[in-house]
Amino acid sequence: MKISSLRRGRLMATAAAALAATVSITACGPAATNPNAASNSSVAKEITIDAPSGPGSGYDQTARALEKALKGEKLSNKIEVRNTQGAGGTVALSQFVQKSGTKDLMLGGLSLVGATITNSAPNKLTDLTPVSRLIGEYEVIVVPADSPYKTLKEFLTALKANPGANPIAIGNQGGVDHIWGGTLVKDAGVKPADVNFVTFSGGGEALVALLGNKVAAGIAGYNEFGDQVDAGKLRILAVSSDKPIDVAPNAPTITDAGYPDAVLVNWRGIFAPPGVSDADRKALSDVFAKLVETETWKETVKTNGWSDEYLDSDKFKADLESQQSKTHEILTTLGLA
Repeated sequence: MKISSLRRGRLMATAAAALAATVSITACGPAATNPNAASNSSVAKEITIDAPSGPGSGYDQTARALEKALKGEKLSNKIEVRNTQGAGGTVALSQFVQKSGTKDLMLGGLSLVGATITNSAPNKLTDLTPVSRLIGEYEVIVVPADSPYKTLKEFLTALKANPGANPIAIGNQGGVDHIWGGTLVKDAGVKPADVNFVTFSGGGEALVALLGNKVAAGIAGYNEFGDQVDAGKLRILAVSSDKPIDVAPNAPTITDAGYPDAVLVNWRGIFAPPGVSDADRKALSDVFAKLVETETWKETVKTNGWSDEYLDSDKFKADLESQQSKTHEILTTLGLA
């Protein structure tokens, strides 16, 4: 039996539609039944997350937590975490800007913003595609329990009178500890470049210096000093938050201490390579928007002593540009930019 050209066209169109529907269902897999799955089945299903530092670092811990949570919530089928060390994360950044598409993601944060400036790196985080800001850790400034300084104002007053006489322990030069320390002393009317900031390669070395009264104070993330604070060997003068933090609810906030302009959080967020389309950027952002609302992720944040600092892609981009400018300004006053 002969089939007219019009009918033949209709049959071919129907068959094509059926085939497309079958391919779509097969490709989506878990997304067809999982309400949490990303709307764009090609986005975030198989990804590599680049942690721009070594195993055990803050970036590495965040990447591993993301791997576990994304798999647990079936928001991704396959995730690989890759560590790329060097120059405060700028080595990883220089490699990542060469990538494209949505299968490679990278963690970045305030410390990497600072590292690009102090290392005069050819690339900045603003060269990437911001996807979502996720979590943060607040800084603390501590003194030994037997220190004569009972409040932050007392310490900064003494520092103003003699900037070099009260050394402050920090992590790497130009890092978050240094950035917050510079912000603090500047707000107190002290020239940051005049202060004796002493760098230590790890929290253990800084603790030895503090407990041995080799330095007058120390600045780091709370987790670096928390055990010694709980043991009564160190006293927190202030945390870098404007509200009490869960891990140290009784510690004075920087606002309580009288320096509200020095609020700072050591945030971490996720980035895609340059040139990602708006549609894929939105799809990626939606994946992490779903993740941060899950009980799995909320428990992860609580267990690690992090704070929820979520921003979607658009807000993250605007905040990042502001952070880049502010960080450059403070590092310039420290003589590092």
